[in-house]
Amino acid sequence: MNLVTNRYENAIKPLKRRFWIGAALFIVLSTACAAQERERRKLEKTHKELVRAKDGLARVRQAILNRKHSLETLRTQLGQGVEKSSSERLIYGRIDDIQSRLKPDDISITAMEKKGGDASLQYTLKFTNTSYSNFINAVCYLQQTVFPFTPVDSITVSQAEVNGRGVVAFTVVGKVLSLDRGLP
Repeated sequence: MNLVTNRYENAIKPLKRRFWIGAALFIVLSTACAAQERERRKLEKTHKELVRAKDGLARVRQAILNRKHSLETLRTQLGQGVEKSSSERLIYGRIDDIQSRLKPDDISITAMEKKGGDASLQYTLKFTNTSYSNFINAVCYLQQTVFPFTPVDSITVSQAEVNGRGVVAFTVVGKVLSLDRGLP
């Protein structure tokens, strides 16, 4: 029986060896494939993040251009030397601009008021016999100014009689607002 088992073992030895070599190769190859798949997924994720970052960079560049444009617009509207001017000068200068540009029939202003870090002055403009489009342009001019701010509080349209004929009177009440920095 020993002879039969010896022969059987001699016949099986090469098969066992081939099986273990095949199993070892399978394990090595499957481990290499798994590692390569893991690396491919990492590279895919990195690629997606790079594309997202590149898109973000384009958005940041556009935001920087928008910011520069806004700052240039603000600088042109503020004018030169505004940071050295007092709030009173800015407000009274704005009232002078309103009077010279809009040429109201009557203008009245209140005393300068300072509270909470702001300086303000209330104005009342009266226009008679002005076309409606000129009046709308005047209100738009008051509203579009960036600094000092000139919000319109109220608008009154009335009809009056002057020298026996009817006229339309527009009254605009608003404020000129500026930051009070306490400069001389």
